[in-house]
Amino acid sequence: MRFSGKKFIFLIFILCFSLSQAAELATTDQKSSLSKSEDAIGRNISDYRLIDQDGKEFNTSEFAGKPFVVSFIYTSCIHICPTITLNLSNAVKQKEKQFGKDFRFLTVSFDPERDTPQKLKEFGSNFTKDFAHWKFATADKETIERMAGDFGFFFKKEGDHFQHINVVSVVDANGNILTHVYGIDFKPDQVLNPIYFPDQYKKQKKAGVAGLFEKVTLFCYKYDPATNTYKLDYPLLLKMTLEGTLLFSILFFVWKKEIMGFFSRFRRKKE
Repeated sequence: MRFSGKKFIFLIFILCFSLSQAAELATTDQKSSLSKSEDAIGRNISDYRLIDQDGKEFNTSEFAGKPFVVSFIYTSCIHICPTITLNLSNAVKQKEKQFGKDFRFLTVSFDPERDTPQKLKEFGSNFTKDFAHWKFATADKETIERMAGDFGFFFKKEGDHFQHINVVSVVDANGNILTHVYGIDFKPDQVLNPIYFPDQYKKQKKAGVAGLFEKVTLFCYKYDPATNTYKLDYPLLLKMTLEGTLLFSILFFVWKKEIMGFFSRFRRKKE
């Protein structure tokens, strides 16, 4: 069976439209989560009762009076969460003498069913020995969900693992979320500068969802249970590729005669 140019264009359009819609659905959570994350900047966080790596209860209000950095992780994560935590430890190394005096860290697990205080201490021991100024904590499911919502932090369980936004949050001495640092390969200064120069960040405009998609690999990495690794989030990349392919296909068939004529004339000149 042979297709005319118009029929072929129509089929290409239908295929690309269908795949594009699927990709759009796959990124809906991402766009919504980025928007909520940005909306949280400037918010004064509530007080939460948590349990630290030693099994002791404490309130997040105890961190007030000094800036502190909050990260959300789960200890079963094999790449993203350890990488984020390692980069936080690099920030501590850069300001080792000031750590505890000028700022502190709080890492919260959003997997309370599995992350016991003992597991949190084992995880945390890979990155610090100073649990007085860097607490690894969790709480009951409801508390974690409320706290994550306060920070605009997205996480979603899929099987034994989670999809989650790659971000750490800098909170000022008054308990207000000053800024978010997105991605997994951030540098120490990206965390330390908001701590030491907060006024510069209070004046900054929010990046907005479109701007963040342009410069950050938030959800470009997704857990693959088949290989037990994180891979590129292909639906996001597919959407951009399909749009380019559709445009190219339409242009090719519209200008097919002109393109073929050009190559024919080119071959004749060479002969």
